[in-house]
Amino acid sequence: MVSRGAAPPTLTQPDPDPFAPGRWRGQWIWSGVEPPASQVRRSVALRRVLTLASVAPRVPARICADSRYVLWVNGREVVRGPGRIHPKRRRYDVADLAPYLQPGENVVAALATFYGRPTAWWMPSPTVTGQVRSGGFLFEADLGDDGWLVSDDSWRARFLVGWDDAPGPRGMGERGMEVVDLRSLPADWAAAGLADHDWPAARTIPAAGLGEAGRPEPPNYPHGPFGSRPASYPGATRIELAHCGAVFRAERVVAGTLIVELEGPAGSELTLTCAEFPGDEVPASPGEPIGCTITLDGTRRQFETFDLYGLRQVHVGAAPGVTVHAMSVNERLYPVIGAAGFSCSDPQLTTIWAVGRRTVSLCSYDAYVDCPTREQRAWTGDAVVHQMVDLTTNGDWRLARWNPFMAAEPMPDGMLPMAVAGDATALDVTVIPDWALHWVHSVANLWRYLGDPAEVSRLLPVVEGVLRWFEPFLDGDGLLTDVVGWVLIDWASVYTDGACAALNGLFGRALLEFAAMAEWVGDGGRARWARAHHQRLVDGFERLWDPDRRLYVDSAVGGVRRPMTSQHAQAAALVGGLAPEGRWPRLVEVLTDEADLVHASFSVPHGEATPNLGVEAGGPYMRQGQPEPWWDVARQVVRAQPFFRYVIHDALADAGRADLIPALCLDWTVALERCPTSWTETWFGGTVSHGWSATPTRDLMVHVLGVQPAEPGFAVARINPHLGYLEWAEGKVPCPAGLIEVRVERGVLAVTSPIAFRHGPTEYEAGSHRIALAARAD
Repeated sequence: MVSRGAAPPTLTQPDPDPFAPGRWRGQWIWSGVEPPASQVRRSVALRRVLTLASVAPRVPARICADSRYVLWVNGREVVRGPGRIHPKRRRYDVADLAPYLQPGENVVAALATFYGRPTAWWMPSPTVTGQVRSGGFLFEADLGDDGWLVSDDSWRARFLVGWDDAPGPRGMGERGMEVVDLRSLPADWAAAGLADHDWPAARTIPAAGLGEAGRPEPPNYPHGPFGSRPASYPGATRIELAHCGAVFRAERVVAGTLIVELEGPAGSELTLTCAEFPGDEVPASPGEPIGCTITLDGTRRQFETFDLYGLRQVHVGAAPGVTVHAMSVNERLYPVIGAAGFSCSDPQLTTIWAVGRRTVSLCSYDAYVDCPTREQRAWTGDAVVHQMVDLTTNGDWRLARWNPFMAAEPMPDGMLPMAVAGDATALDVTVIPDWALHWVHSVANLWRYLGDPAEVSRLLPVVEGVLRWFEPFLDGDGLLTDVVGWVLIDWASVYTDGACAALNGLFGRALLEFAAMAEWVGDGGRARWARAHHQRLVDGFERLWDPDRRLYVDSAVGGVRRPMTSQHAQAAALVGGLAPEGRWPRLVEVLTDEADLVHASFSVPHGEATPNLGVEAGGPYMRQGQPEPWWDVARQVVRAQPFFRYVIHDALADAGRADLIPALCLDWTVALERCPTSWTETWFGGTVSHGWSATPTRDLMVHVLGVQPAEPGFAVARINPHLGYLEWAEGKVPCPAGLIEVRVERGVLAVTSPIAFRHGPTEYEAGSHRIALAARAD
């Protein structure tokens, strides 16, 4: 028996919270000045001067706001937050102020913004009498011998007139323009030396729900009790933008806050509009322009935006006399920790790995988002690819484990919102049922990689609620039929009416994953329930098998199979455990026969959706219904778009053909033509900074190097590489105990691992090993 031992602590756990549960000392505060009736978004500058005889070695502080804040100490930025979350599950931020404080006079300052109406990354609290619902800031810090510094009416609060967003209604695809008036706030307002005696005192807010006495200290409904932020904080890397006439440009897509050095007459305006593609005369956005409008105060000063933007270039629209001297971006991405990496005998795949890692970083902040250049919304299904890339390439797993919890916001019927912690939840215009099934897979990933029974047990009721949501749509044969909502699958032409093969396959996978996790925590009853449903689904799924063509069709309506088919249908049948083993070789053939695969998307209804066509994803079909196919449905199979490729590659691995995956990852070389530094949303168009397209980065670690957990918790690894056409591949893959180093060549596998691992039937001790392979490692 191999001795495994305990894994040392790593960056998979939240940092210890230095604050005890219970009532805060700090109080909710805000400005006492009422905003103009037309001002929806509201910002308040807050200051507190304090004198210290000395600075303690550690000064823990916790901070929160409704909606967002930036905290400075002595003019230096400390932290931004809080992270997005449903308002009833709010979290506070923790920071150590000691490095920023000094003996003598100090200034703690905060800029707090209340968005007023739902945004892609924030949703308002329910309207409750006396509740903090029009902005609030909360702070407390343990100064040691000097006692506590807390938010109360001793702070100064200045309402910032003219800090708003663009007027008018906004839809789901729009995020608005940030509007600021620098005349409302001196440039040095956050530093010592400012005379703030003319600033009004802050107003404390006695928050309360119906039937409880109001008090300004949390917990109070619906703002607590709430714990500390469980994930790392994005850093800030300064990137200078090149000045090209009326445009400032970056070398690649960047994401962060804009910093602009500007001057001009007081009252003059400057508009900064962000664009994703270089050379755009009008920024590429499916909604309204994205950026910031600034009213100048007559001085030369540096200003940094409150909101975060993704861009390749910034268009400058300036009034006469206004000069922009310089512009940069403080790139604020979730940290990538450790020395994980990949290289191989084909430089193209090495590049593809790196581009995928960069793309996921561009989409990682307080949550995994679809893209930085558009709405920055936390879509429930998109995040599964981001999470898998982080689990296989990032030593910091805290966002990978937090995102599924953040997204666990079931509605009363058990279904998850299509996007969480923002306007999609607040507006509730529809659901994407398959996105909830991808979320179930992200929970299963946590189970496999982290193996925390308490964590799995907390999420299993939400998983069960999702699965039970589908029960009313099961017909007499156990097949999901006529499921309501937006059954997206991906942006390919996949027919989903009636009984949809892809949706049923994902449902089958979720049932198996739920059963395995329930058994693991000792809940045999729920495991049996899921397996019984799965067996009925196996039987009912036969209705989608076309015996003449020997493949699964996309859908059946009224019990009649429609002829259209796709890669999605075959892959979902495999990962869902619905296809008999005898059919696996044929399904692999259907998935990989290039002669019969066709680029088809409902976004391009009347012809081939060729790669790099430049068309936005979406289109009128979303309201008008799916158009009739233009391709030869009797012969051709619709290709998957980049997002669903993770399912296809997993299906090939399940069918014993992981050796095909290295060559399939070369499909992403065509996307490098559109953007060589981050991935396109679809093969044919959309954004070029979409993390859901980064599947090869995971595949090259999991399928080519072959490193996966052998059992929940990753106490033992499984290392079964598949080189495919490659001559060699090497890399470092994170696990809770550190990095697993692998090099595989024809004939030899070299492993240095901090944990025991299995290769084939043999288990090896932690350490370094050279293992002879058969003539082919695949």
